[in-house]
Amino acid sequence: MDYFSKTRVEAFSDGIFAIIVTLLVLEIKVPRLEQPESLGELGVALLALMPKILSWIISFLIVCVIWVNHHRLLAQVEHITHRLFWLNALLLLWCSFIPFPTALMGDYPGNPLALFVFGSILALMALAFSLIRWYALTNPQVLRKSVDLQHYRQATTRSVLAGPVLYLLGGALAFVHPWLSMGVFGFIPLYFIFANAPSATEPIG
Repeated sequence: MDYFSKTRVEAFSDGIFAIIVTLLVLEIKVPRLEQPESLGELGVALLALMPKILSWIISFLIVCVIWVNHHRLLAQVEHITHRLFWLNALLLLWCSFIPFPTALMGDYPGNPLALFVFGSILALMALAFSLIRWYALTNPQVLRKSVDLQHYRQATTRSVLAGPVLYLLGGALAFVHPWLSMGVFGFIPLYFIFANAPSATEPIG
C-alpha cells in the first residue's frame, strides 16, 4: 500500500488554509477620497464597503469551520493513501477558490448569480469532504481502529445534508431574494460555532 506521511499532508493542508484566510481580506481595499478630510465622503465610502466586509466575515468563518472539520477528520485517519491524498487535494482545490466567489458576492451582492456561484463552489467543497469520508469508510485500513464505524457511517450520511445540499439551497434562494441567500450562508458557520460541540465523527463542513 502506497502511504503518504500524515504529518506532511496536515502541514501542507494547514499552509493552504492559512493562505486562503489571508487572501480573503485582501479584497477589502481602503477607499480613495476626493476630499481626504471629509467625514461624509469617508462615511459613504465605508458604507459602500459593507457588502464586501459581510462577505469576508461569512467566508472567514466558513473556512474556520472547514479547518476544524478537516482537523477532526484527519484525527480519525491512520494512513493517508494515494487516493485519499488526491481527494484531500480536491478539497483544497475548491477551498483555495473561495476568495474568488467571496469577492464576486461582495462586489455584486444584489446579483443572484454571484451568490449562486458562491453557494455552488462551497457545495463542491462540501462534496469533496463527503467523498473523503466515504472513501475512508469503504477502506478499513485508512481509519483508526478506535473509530466507531456505525457512528462514522451515520455522520457521513448526514454530511451530505449538512454540506452540499445546504450550500446549494443558499445559492438557489438568491433568485428569490439575495438576503435569504446571505442568511443561509451566515447561518451555516454560526450554527456550528454556537451549537453544542460535535463529537469527533460529526460532520461540520
